[in-house]
Amino acid sequence: MPDNGPIPALSPDWGEGRYFDLWMLVHLISGVAGGFSSVFFRLTTLGVIAVAAIVMLLWEVGEYALGVRESWSNRALDIAVGLLGVFAALQVAAEWDRDRRLIAFWGCFALAAGLGVLGGLAYRRRQQSEA
Repeated sequence: MPDNGPIPALSPDWGEGRYFDLWMLVHLISGVAGGFSSVFFRLTTLGVIAVAAIVMLLWEVGEYALGVRESWSNRALDIAVGLLGVFAALQVAAEWDRDRRLIAFWGCFALAAGLGVLGGLAYRRRQQSEA
């Protein structure tokens, strides 16, 4: 992969930013979906947070294994933003009934998946243009 110079602090598109890029939205919404997924499992709040943290960490390891190279600050912020989404969803979920939590989970899941596909396509185009 060619060196495209220093990574900008902020990226308004699907390119990597050290501190913000559009992937942050995917991580945030995925975290929210993860927090609302508590409707499916009988986990404590701490259990949901622990599972979410492990899944997010494994996701970043998987990205690295697949050749996605990001700055460490970006990876750390991806996890932190995802956990922020989990915390927010858990706060809201505590006030909502099961049906509202299910709707919120599936809505966030679909949104995160759709944004992930858009980001993945942009990543693929960028890799092809750099080759």
